[in-house]
Amino acid sequence: MNNGKGAEGRQPGCEVAQLDKEPLTPTERMLIRFYRQLDEGEQAFMRRAIEAMAVRKAGR
Repeated sequence: MNNGKGAEGRQPGCEVAQLDKEPLTPTERMLIRFYRQLDEGEQAFMRRAIEAMAVRKAGR
């Protein structure tokens, strides 16, 4: 059943960082479109993977 909220209904309840005013590259736009097409479980998997890579890179 559709509650009329669309993707907005799946957004986290906590505040999130706002994107910079810097325009996105075509590659960044493609990645965002890809991410939005994933279901919740796939998005959670991607978030964990990206967070792990960021932590690993920060530790270098």
